[in-house]
Amino acid sequence: MVAANWLEMLQAKRPMSVKTLTRIATWLLVVMLAWLLGRLVWSLLQPTAGPATWQAKTVAVSPANRDGFQVSDVLGMHLFGRYQQNAPVVKKKPVAQDAPETRLNLTLVGVVASTEPGTSLAVIANRGRQNTYGLNEAIEGTRATLQAVYVDRVIIRNSGRDETLMLDGMKFSKSQPQPQPSAAANSQPAAVAGDLGRIKQEILEKPQNLFSYIRLSQVKKDDELVGYRVNPGKERALFDAVGLQPNDLAVSLNGNDLTDPAVMARLWTELSEATEFMLTVEREGQLHDIYIELR
Repeated sequence: MVAANWLEMLQAKRPMSVKTLTRIATWLLVVMLAWLLGRLVWSLLQPTAGPATWQAKTVAVSPANRDGFQVSDVLGMHLFGRYQQNAPVVKKKPVAQDAPETRLNLTLVGVVASTEPGTSLAVIANRGRQNTYGLNEAIEGTRATLQAVYVDRVIIRNSGRDETLMLDGMKFSKSQPQPQPSAAANSQPAAVAGDLGRIKQEILEKPQNLFSYIRLSQVKKDDELVGYRVNPGKERALFDAVGLQPNDLAVSLNGNDLTDPAVMARLWTELSEATEFMLTVEREGQLHDIYIELR
């Protein structure tokens, strides 16, 4: 009986109309928009607080820390050595010009010899790598340093010992190496230097004139040519300036073997374009390289 009454009541109740639902939804949207608009307006009117200004914090230093480090402690370490007012002057070891040949596996490819040591250079190859070195520079892959550069060799210092490295293709000799180019000419008196300049200019214009100032005469032994005897020509300024001595025996000129009879004829044409000469002479059983520069 009761269940039948509830069923009649539910059937009698009418559902909510669409118009009522629409009205409720509209009011809800209006309320939400009003709330959002209020938040937006308030955010524009409310002043924004700027970032706080940074200030360094004060670090309290205790008396123990202040006294723990003193400048005098650092000075007492003598990091750069002790000053000695009367310390002995260390003299630089002179370069041995007659140094023995080095046993290092190095190849002297080229040299730039100069009267100014700072501009002298040597091109040295070691283990297939070729580099250019100045004076006092260490040769890569070794402990040796370059000490002197001459026209046919360099002097290297290996473990405190001076050694000679000859230019590739040149034979080692213990003779004193020739000074750098033009050193002899610069040491001459003014009058002699003037004559030397005139002679060089004359040879530069006609290189064959070299043999009128330095005379060569064939020397044979057992009908075989062993070289050319060297003596001064019509003027001996050039002869003396380059370090030649009478009766020197010339055996090579610019790397050409003068003991070959066919070489001199070929050299006669090659000398027309030469501006420098490397003359190798035999003197008292030793070979000496004489450098003659015309520039």
